[in-house]
Amino acid sequence: MRTSHLQKLRARSCSMQGGICFYCHRPMGKDVTAEHLLARMDGGKNTRSNVVAACRGCNALRHGLVPGAAPDPETYQAFVLLMRAAGLWGNEAGASGTRRARAVDPVQ
Repeated sequence: MRTSHLQKLRARSCSMQGGICFYCHRPMGKDVTAEHLLARMDGGKNTRSNVVAACRGCNALRHGLVPGAAPDPETYQAFVLLMRAAGLWGNEAGASGTRRARAVDPVQ
């Protein structure tokens, strides 16, 4: 089976990042996705400078966090790392191995 350009970019990014998720800075194992820093729907391309490796949970949550538009990569990465530091992300939140954030009410 032929490897696609995006699969090659994902593998390259994963290798360059040492197998660590771009957002949560945890080892990804086989749970690796190609994350477009500028989404394809916003004109982003499948290029080395636009594709990083992210775990499936971080990638999915970035695109589901805010209705309508995903936060920019730097803002989302800072959010994820702050949530991890507070014990509200992935294993720190007791999510038994997942990387999903626990629901947090920002008004409290």
